[in-house]
Amino acid sequence: MQLSFANTRAQERRPARTRTVRPGGEPRPLVPFTHRQLTLFEAPPRTLAASDGVALDPVLAGWLEHHLSAWAASRGWSRSNLVRYRRGLRIVLAVQDTPGGPVPASVVQELTGSGLSARLLHEFLAAHGFLEDDRPQTVEVWFARTTAGLPEPMCGQLAHWFTVRLHGRTTVPRSLARSPITLRQHLRFALPVFTRLAAAGLSDLTDIPPARLRQELAACELTGSDYIHTASALRAVFAFLHTHQLATRNPAVHLTVGTHQRAIPLPADITPVREALTSPDPARAAITALLVFHAPRAAEIRTLTLTDLRDLDQGRLHLPGRTVLLAEPVRERLATYLAHRHKTWPRTANPHLFLTTRTAATTTPVSPPWLYRQYPSSSHLLRNDRIVNEAQSTGDARMICELFGLSFGAAARYTRPYADAASAQPPSAPRAAATDPASDRDRTEAL
Repeated sequence: MQLSFANTRAQERRPARTRTVRPGGEPRPLVPFTHRQLTLFEAPPRTLAASDGVALDPVLAGWLEHHLSAWAASRGWSRSNLVRYRRGLRIVLAVQDTPGGPVPASVVQELTGSGLSARLLHEFLAAHGFLEDDRPQTVEVWFARTTAGLPEPMCGQLAHWFTVRLHGRTTVPRSLARSPITLRQHLRFALPVFTRLAAAGLSDLTDIPPARLRQELAACELTGSDYIHTASALRAVFAFLHTHQLATRNPAVHLTVGTHQRAIPLPADITPVREALTSPDPARAAITALLVFHAPRAAEIRTLTLTDLRDLDQGRLHLPGRTVLLAEPVRERLATYLAHRHKTWPRTANPHLFLTTRTAATTTPVSPPWLYRQYPSSSHLLRNDRIVNEAQSTGDARMICELFGLSFGAAARYTRPYADAASAQPPSAPRAAATDPASDRDRTEAL
């Protein structure tokens, strides 16, 4: 029996595929095998570039290559890109542990170290159901790196809290999955207190005296929002440990959190804004003009499509829930950018308005870091500056809601400081800054 196992080949143990063709000449859809080929020993380090590129499942390789050609044509890939990614596809299919099964994302990622790009191949395999994402989440890698200096059992208790809150739990005690951003904030603010507790020899979070926790929190000398965020994070962690019966008491239950003090929005410095509006980079000038004149959210700019500018000749921009009448400086810069976009990427199939060299070969929007680099300052600061400008001019909360997509409560935060000043002025005819040409001229002259 042992000799039989030793001499059995992988090709004999998996079901045979039959290459069937539809009447139109297109191969029938294939699905990945559900079984997994187990490995007895850890494989030695390999270099994918040295692979012979002979797929272990030739039927699957042919089917994927056929669809890769169609995929490349629909996204405007160059011939050289298609050749490179076809070679990368053959390599990953040749080193599969389970021929015919989904390709692990970690194997595709190894192509990057072999001189081949893995990003577009990763997207192609995922779209066709032949990718198994076995990579840890970015937030999990960040958590392991951040808590590496904490002692046990504190590190393990925080890891349990982080894992359950990230993925949720359906058994008692149940827990809803939290956003990775929320967990990052909780750990970032609570970490200084945990570090001080560990330095004092209190490495077990289930046995922290409430008085000692308050003492270490006070020793951090936090004020304002920093104290509020830290106290909230400590209460979230210790409440979880107590609810999940990892601690007999909650030492943070009596921590005073307080309320956030919302500062009055103030105008921004317009010197870097002037420089960005006259930038030779068409994308930077267009994005800055959108923010300065009409203050859309960063997520709205990032997901803008060419369809949203279908009425650019009439000066209209279609945003979710509202239509914006564009100021003349914005129309000019958007027209300049559209000409640059068509000249730089004439064959792209990406429907989004703003592109980069990376996204021109896909259908995904630009990355948030790229978009942030186009601003002369924070997008929130520029958006606040524009809303403050409108609040100073009109003091009409309803108009603020309609122009910038805010709730009435959020709009009142901007109009309240200027309501008394607006009421003291003589009444004038109502106007809309986004629709009145005079308002656009005033804004242009101010910048």
